[in-house]
Amino acid sequence: MSEIKKEIISKMEKLGVKYLLLQFTGASGYLKGVEISKSAFEKADQVGVDGASIGFLRSKRSDMIIVPDPSTITIIPWDPVQDTACVFCDLRSTDSYERIAADPRGILTEINQQLLNEFSANYLARPEMEFYFLSPDFTPIDNSTYMELPPKDLGYFLRKEIVRMLDLVNIPFKTFHSEVGPGQHEVEFQSLPAVQAADSVQFFKQITKVITKEQSEWMVTFMPKPFINEAGNGMHIHQMVRSTDENLFKGSKDSLSEFAFHFIAGQLHFVPEITAVTNPTVNSYRRLVPRKEAPVYITWGVANRTALIRVPGYESDRLEFRAADAASNIYYTLALLLASGLEGVRKKMEPPAEADFDADALSFEELKVRGVNLLPRTFNEALELFKKSKLVEKVMGKDLQKEYYEARSLEWREFIKQYSFDKNEITSWELDRYLDC
Repeated sequence: MSEIKKEIISKMEKLGVKYLLLQFTGASGYLKGVEISKSAFEKADQVGVDGASIGFLRSKRSDMIIVPDPSTITIIPWDPVQDTACVFCDLRSTDSYERIAADPRGILTEINQQLLNEFSANYLARPEMEFYFLSPDFTPIDNSTYMELPPKDLGYFLRKEIVRMLDLVNIPFKTFHSEVGPGQHEVEFQSLPAVQAADSVQFFKQITKVITKEQSEWMVTFMPKPFINEAGNGMHIHQMVRSTDENLFKGSKDSLSEFAFHFIAGQLHFVPEITAVTNPTVNSYRRLVPRKEAPVYITWGVANRTALIRVPGYESDRLEFRAADAASNIYYTLALLLASGLEGVRKKMEPPAEADFDADALSFEELKVRGVNLLPRTFNEALELFKKSKLVEKVMGKDLQKEYYEARSLEWREFIKQYSFDKNEITSWELDRYLDC
């Protein structure tokens, strides 16, 4: 810790800041933090938190320490005084100093280390973040649609201010525009190493919420399905596996490699078991509905937007996983996606034939004949598959798997006591619980 502390203090002095916000992600996926002055940080041996209060270690010793990652320190962009820096942290045991088994950032780091050890490569991700700007009465701010321009796109200037904040904290983005739904928007990142990509998602969500609140009368929501008859908010994740000088997904003549095919097969095989993590709310399954342009079909295809895993027709060196949403804990999501792909590579799994058809245009009987299965239809169905998954146990550990299942199952039971999921509506229960996810 002493070397880390020295590096952090040195960077704080270069930034000219007096305070440090130590940020970390709880089991639920929400960004948490504790602030400390530079003088107190210099004197402190360690900074502790109560893990039980943030969703960790409910049945065991809950004290833990947070250890900052010096490479992530930056000025808090929305602070007008500019005297505070923030830094992402890992969670460690108070006695052994080893990472807490449930630490989201640590789990993703560990799975990527396995990839590095076995293939001398790293997992890169490029998320696409979708969200709605809402008026005070919780309706969309305008009637704009896909890639509109001002003045029809009323959210343009607020979205641009959010992107400027991303520039200030060196989060590289690719494109940003209005999306299909009224008042809906998307910001797409550039490819980053997995942990850095996950940190960026967390920071982006925080920046977006703060700037929206500070600079408008609107609110922003990443809720998977805030409106039953409008497009949902997805978090498509473009994935790459690269060594120093090689893209492991790229074969000869712009085709996919054997590594990529095995990776696809692994993700398709395990996706029913990990959907409770990639889509972790009751509301998530309002979005994952057949024939609603949602990626519910367990298929892969080139340039096929009805497939769960899409290979862009113009760039056959990455895989786009299209089911996840931003309510998920991004660290757990990326860890399980990588672990699924790796299992496919290790076991040399073969994917099904490429889906070169529009799955939305086929009946369920026709899909069955083609061997196409669907993702879990409800949160409860997804949780039961998650509970039995040996892959999840291997990645997240038995204790976290059990606690995650119990907490989310309670959520499902609370919902069905009051409502029927079969009713085609967004309930007040969902809005109260997920609008700020």
